[in-house]
Amino acid sequence: MGLLRSRFAYGYGRLWAATTASGVGDGTRTAALALYAATLTHDPFAVALVAVAGKLPWTCVGPFAGALVDRLDRWRTLWICDVARALVTGSLVLVILTGQAGVTVLAVVSFVLTSITTLAENLSQAVVSDVVGDGSLESANSRLMGGQLVSSEFLGAPLGTALFALGHPVPFALDTLSFAVSAVLVCSVRLPGARPATPGDGGLTARAVVSETAEGIRWLWRHRVLRTVCVLVGALNFAVVAVLGIAVLYALNVLHISQRAYGMLLVVLAVGGLAGALLAPLVTRALGRARTLQLALALCPLPFLIAGTTSHPLLAAGALAFVGAAISLATVVTTSLRQALVPADLFGRVNGGYRFVVNGVSPLGGLAGGALAGVAGLRAPFLFAAALLAAATVTALLRLSPAALDAAGQDAGDERGEHTVTRPPRAAHATRADAAAGERTEAPERT
Repeated sequence: MGLLRSRFAYGYGRLWAATTASGVGDGTRTAALALYAATLTHDPFAVALVAVAGKLPWTCVGPFAGALVDRLDRWRTLWICDVARALVTGSLVLVILTGQAGVTVLAVVSFVLTSITTLAENLSQAVVSDVVGDGSLESANSRLMGGQLVSSEFLGAPLGTALFALGHPVPFALDTLSFAVSAVLVCSVRLPGARPATPGDGGLTARAVVSETAEGIRWLWRHRVLRTVCVLVGALNFAVVAVLGIAVLYALNVLHISQRAYGMLLVVLAVGGLAGALLAPLVTRALGRARTLQLALALCPLPFLIAGTTSHPLLAAGALAFVGAAISLATVVTTSLRQALVPADLFGRVNGGYRFVVNGVSPLGGLAGGALAGVAGLRAPFLFAAALLAAATVTALLRLSPAALDAAGQDAGDERGEHTVTRPPRAAHATRADAAAGERTEAPERT
């Protein structure tokens, strides 16, 4: 038992180190891409387009990536994803050095990187259970997110702005190196729980992937608790990306800060995110998952309202730090909830369907934020986000009760011994969860 626990700790440590290493590169790239786009054009819609391109793959690639997670060797595919991302960012460095980089190139790179990331992040969430053992999912996800936040926001973001000032290709070169380090760390993990998923009878074909993707989306849609959570977190993502798409212009033209100070502003925002990630296990133990998610949504409207009406950099950053905390709380809770409720053999495709909605609405949020800023000014997206998340908070209070989540958890435990890959959740599952939520039961469809 001691040997097994040490092997779990070894695998989790390597996964944490890989996530943290790539986080440094992610932070430098994200900050540098925003600054690079802002130096190429002052059009809010064009700047937002780069952010939108980085979100679009969650709609058109993400769901299919989820089906692949259930078919491929998860650990091996994870380090291959890191190698692929290193090649993409390395190519961007060469394009910048030749003077051919423009807004279109930045948008294409963002799209390709996120396309690979849809698979990599799904894989990362799927393998957490392999290395946690009998530990707490909230604690494991909290430490992973905390390490990533520290490396990307506290280190990567200010480092990205500083390196960008030294030379435009420098932060992207660091991102390339970070993916290479991550690949080496993940490649070294070998655990007995890291099973390759078994391909279906039809083999790995486009038809099979599409069919299994649809199966995951149907399973998610019939699960009332996860469906409600999915819609609410999707609204949170929509609102946040509507703001992030024009955040660099808001910082430079409304708060009137320098490019270097913009990196420090990102650090202030990250303080909230780190606090939310580290406190998530404690808050969840004290309030439960339902109340924690309600709290996360309730933290958002007022900070967005303050940011949309002030011109003081520290006041805006301090307010938005609460949004960072809310995002971390919601992410830790909902990730743990999916890992607890979704059967292991369906996790990839159901998780892909979930992220299809949650992240798939992000491009729409970016487009809406850019268009709204172009018509009504750079403050308008913040006011819109405040109104949307106020409505989401009310919905969470009405539709997500602790009793509903408790019933769903009980049903998931019962389901473990009965579920097969081709069956949707059984009718009894829907009946108890629906009764707890006060909703009408629907008979599950056959697949």
